[in-house]
Amino acid sequence: MSTIRLHWPSEGVALIELARPEVLNALDAAANRALLGHLEQLEEAGEVRVVVLAGEGRAFSAGADLGHMRGLSGPALRRFIEASRRPADRLACSPLISVAALHGHVLGGGAELALGCDIRIAAPSLSFGFPEMGLGSLPGSGGMQRLPQIVGHARALELVALGQRLGAEEALDLGLVTRLASADGSLRDEALALAAAIAARPAESLRYAKAAMTLAGLPEAAGAFHGLVSATRQADPAYRSKTAAFDREDGQGT
Repeated sequence: MSTIRLHWPSEGVALIELARPEVLNALDAAANRALLGHLEQLEEAGEVRVVVLAGEGRAFSAGADLGHMRGLSGPALRRFIEASRRPADRLACSPLISVAALHGHVLGGGAELALGCDIRIAAPSLSFGFPEMGLGSLPGSGGMQRLPQIVGHARALELVALGQRLGAEEALDLGLVTRLASADGSLRDEALALAAAIAARPAESLRYAKAAMTLAGLPEAAGAFHGLVSATRQADPAYRSKTAAFDREDGQGT
């Protein structure tokens, strides 16, 4: 049975499901490889614009599989840690827009995987945190780099050092999640609906939008990039037709 499942719920949208509910979707080497493989497959196929990442069962992911890690040592353990960050890195750098549907435990490596996604939606059951310091280690799958970018250096260090677990409202206040699912709704349905709405936008513009956000702090590169993007998109007949209709609606043209 696959530890990672791939579904195609609607046009332009893929659902990747962590499927090890018996261990709260803990991530071992096989799960990390499968997740990375699915992402590569989706990028190469070119039919998907948005990917939703969700967990089966009672949790999104409780983090790295500690049982698996206890069987590793020395170089093998170091290689596992190095490889464990690749799925989150791939999500962050991918031209696909990613939406994480978070419920239950989102801890350690599971939280780090979520931080690699572009958009994060939380269910009321969310318990988000980094327990590694309390076990004598520290987050090693990208969280130490991404967390300060979201909540700031001081708050990130506090969260990691104390191992504080955040509920949905607290995570929203800090920007760790971007929206909350309704208490009486389906987290996955809401995530898929958002993904479908995003996927309905122009495919090339979505790719360029995500790439543009990597150029913060590089004004000259950003200016050149946007010049090229605008020239490319505005030459599209569909763009010209839509802007003409927009002008007419706003009384700016005939």
